[in-house]
Amino acid sequence: MASRLLSFFILLSLTLTAQLRENPSMRPPEQPNPKTLIPQSLIETLVSEVSGSVGLSHILELASYERDRLSEEYKTVYREAAYIEKMAKQYNLEDVHIERFPMPQKQWDGELGELWLEKPNKRLIVSYRDIAASLAVGSKTADVTSELIYCGHGDKKTDYADKNVSGKIVLVSGPPGAAANMAVREFGAAGVVSFNNPTGRPFDRPDQIAWNGLNRGFGGGDSAKPTFAFNLSHRMGIELVEALEKGEKLTVHAKVKATEYDTPMQVPTAVIKGDGSSDQEIALAGHLFEGVAKQGAMDDASGCAMVLEIARAWKNLIDEGVVPRPKRTVRFMWVPEIAGSGAYLRKYQDETKRMIAAISIDMAGGDVTKSRNSFRLMRTPYSVNSFVNDVSQQFFEFVGETNREKVNNRRIVYNYMFPILDPSGSRDQFYYNIEKHYGASDHTVFLGQGIPAILYNNWPDVAYHTSEDRPLNADATQIKRTAFIGLASAMVMAGSDGPGAIRVAEMITGYASERSARELGLALQGLGDGGTLREALARIKCNYEREIDAIRSAEVLADKDKDSAAKIEMMAKSFAETGLTADTERVKTYAKVRGISASQMTAEESEAAKWIPVRKKLDAPQGFGGGGGRGQVDGTKLNGMGASEAKAFADGKRSILEIRDHVSSEFGAMDSKLFIDYFQDLAKKGDFELRVK
Repeated sequence: MASRLLSFFILLSLTLTAQLRENPSMRPPEQPNPKTLIPQSLIETLVSEVSGSVGLSHILELASYERDRLSEEYKTVYREAAYIEKMAKQYNLEDVHIERFPMPQKQWDGELGELWLEKPNKRLIVSYRDIAASLAVGSKTADVTSELIYCGHGDKKTDYADKNVSGKIVLVSGPPGAAANMAVREFGAAGVVSFNNPTGRPFDRPDQIAWNGLNRGFGGGDSAKPTFAFNLSHRMGIELVEALEKGEKLTVHAKVKATEYDTPMQVPTAVIKGDGSSDQEIALAGHLFEGVAKQGAMDDASGCAMVLEIARAWKNLIDEGVVPRPKRTVRFMWVPEIAGSGAYLRKYQDETKRMIAAISIDMAGGDVTKSRNSFRLMRTPYSVNSFVNDVSQQFFEFVGETNREKVNNRRIVYNYMFPILDPSGSRDQFYYNIEKHYGASDHTVFLGQGIPAILYNNWPDVAYHTSEDRPLNADATQIKRTAFIGLASAMVMAGSDGPGAIRVAEMITGYASERSARELGLALQGLGDGGTLREALARIKCNYEREIDAIRSAEVLADKDKDSAAKIEMMAKSFAETGLTADTERVKTYAKVRGISASQMTAEESEAAKWIPVRKKLDAPQGFGGGGGRGQVDGTKLNGMGASEAKAFADGKRSILEIRDHVSSEFGAMDSKLFIDYFQDLAKKGDFELRVK
């Protein structure tokens, strides 16, 4: 009887758990799912349509292994470009074709690369046939048998002190390009062997071989004195070093055959046409090549696969009558990184001017367990405040909140509240981060053309830029989640009308309030740490200028609906009038409590406040790529993203001090003199003129 009763209660418990999973409203969760700008019914439709398995199949087709690129491809079409074009046509996308743009230099191609140990025992160390990354891009044809000499890091003259490397092959732990410049061109060495791995995980993954090149990286080598280089894994390099340190004399034989081709850049592209109600456009891009020698599954066949799967799912839903055509045309681009997107946008300026937002997907769908990474939204720089940030952020948060177990909801179910899983993928949680701007991908090119653009990116990647960048690092479930986020975000951007634009502005206002609260906390903390009242008030002012611009950015989505645009403008002004005033008073009150009085500006601040930089070359594109996301990498002068942002904030109205305040709020406090010197240099070059305020 007792066992029957126990069985009954177990069955009852399982039944109730199943019912609660199917109908959570029976017992409302303590942490409900986040709301987004699209209804739950449409979310379910999109999640059902996007496929991680299909996305993974694209990665496998594009970069399942490092193929030898045949000479015929250089004369016709690269196999990756041909595949994208074929699938885009198969998916019934529109305006499918491959754009071609001239290359500034010839394309390097490796044909043979073998490094043999000849003495004391003959064996093959590494072969280009087996691992394409082992032959440094830019290597020249050679056939050399010589002694192997270890020269430490290999990029300084002191590394060659008391060593005769003339005609020899040097083994180094540093980058082969820098070592070749020193060993070959300074001291007459014949070639370089390097076990440098600057981007992967040389200690955790000692058998990785990094994609290192000579001089100009993936673009080829310096022909002033032709040379070659081999890349080894950390394990291979250390084994050779240990043999040499034991006093063994090693003779190696390097055989290299390489050539160069005059061949254009290839950019497959396609669109989903808008419904004709707007001439605006948005863009989604992944980079198909980093120089055609390197073939990486995650970097960036994965991003290209995401763009293709988003396009497929969207067009299929349109063709089946499930969703209408978007208001705006959507351009899909698969490009050679940075160079290809730049060439396209420069050629089609009319199209570029119609683009109001762009998403670049560079490394996505990574296996969380293998890479211990998260999916990241890299927002626009502080100088560019756009709806594109928060529209995407809401879907990052939705997937993150619904695809993790919440202890508060355990009385309902031990599971995700809205699982987004692929049948061939994992059941891992979705980890994400919302980050500040970082450059070094195609979104910087869009930003440089005045198009608000963001980056989706998995980081870290344990196989980044190495021979281990293979499809086994991908997860179909994370691919499905990424495709959903991209599709949902793009649908909001491409489909919002006047009322939809107001909804977007409402959402931005909510996020702006959260960010403003954090900025207030930082301003007060700065005062507590001994900062000046001027600095704290400047931080508050800069924040509200940014957030007001972000709210106003939704006006472009209203397009021809002037009434909706006017309502958004009212929202922006209200946010400014109430928030800025209140937070300014809070800072002043806190300063009074702390006994901090308003101090005079320093001499440098007073000087910076006098001058307004005015751009003379109004049509010059702004560059956002230099320095990645770093604000200041050299304390002696303004450079990196700090310099890019300084130019971007120079609108002909702000003083040098105000520009300094904006850049400092983004990257941390910087000396005013750096900005004075920077704009004086630009004025000498004729790019700007300095006017007295």
